[in-house]
Amino acid sequence: MSTTAPRLAAIALGLFLAASTAQAQLLDSVKGALGGGGQQSSGGGGSLLGGLGGASMPSLGSVGTGNITGILSYCAKNNYLGGGASSVKDKLLGKLGGEQQAQSDPGYREGLSGILGGNSGQKVELGGGGLKQQITEKVCDQVLEYGQSLL
Repeated sequence: MSTTAPRLAAIALGLFLAASTAQAQLLDSVKGALGGGGQQSSGGGGSLLGGLGGASMPSLGSVGTGNITGILSYCAKNNYLGGGASSVKDKLLGKLGGEQQAQSDPGYREGLSGILGGNSGQKVELGGGGLKQQITEKVCDQVLEYGQSLL
């Protein structure tokens, strides 16, 4: 009698169970990142999103106007936001003294590259595909909302 079939079945079952556990952990992480695990503060005092795979999202109130403006440019350029983001970004650029003046702000330059953090001491790189894309879209929406509150 061959022992290959039971061994293969046991290996397949083990892989299935491991994949199911990993998928459940990922789902819990996403729920925390997009839903109940995080809070967004209307005044910019709270964390933007909680529980992003153990990473902490910086408070929008602590990243600086330059970083907010750069992130809005990044989000618009990469089609995470609609056309309304450009007008908010342009108004914020005006508050920073224009594009040339904003280029001297390290937070602005980081934002253009998709790095949220600015003056906060916490850096989170946005972008990517799949789940990270969905989270980036949520972050871009929140940054746009916060940027509008700065006008």
